[in-house]
Amino acid sequence: MDDDQLKDEAARLFAVHRQLVTEAAAEAEARVATVTSGYRRLAEAAAAVEQAGAAWDAARALPALNPALAAAADQAEEAYFAADAVHRDVVREVTPAQELALAALVADITAVEAANTAFRAAQDAYFAAMARRPRPGT
Repeated sequence: MDDDQLKDEAARLFAVHRQLVTEAAAEAEARVATVTSGYRRLAEAAAAVEQAGAAWDAARALPALNPALAAAADQAEEAYFAADAVHRDVVREVTPAQELALAALVADITAVEAANTAFRAAQDAYFAAMARRPRPGT
């Protein structure tokens, strides 16, 4: 390749790199939001399970001789298992979306790194060719 071809190839590869970075940045925001909102939902569901478990523990500690207290313990138990079921549903719903978003982020990073490496190699080849070129007046 002559110097102009090397320069054109470096410019072309830089344009590819820039386009990939621009697209990856736009998509990364949505992917990170998917992961973040998933963790938020999981944390909320886990907190609900913890709270329901604590309420159930407290209700079981009440004297069972009182029918109202026994009914409260039964309701607390039901609330715990309902919260646990919601948590399991959230895990089933959120985890695959998070995994896909994280895999897409890794793929974007890999593509950007590859484009950057190709651009740098082309740029290095161009600069090496320019360094070998005789300077005017010497």
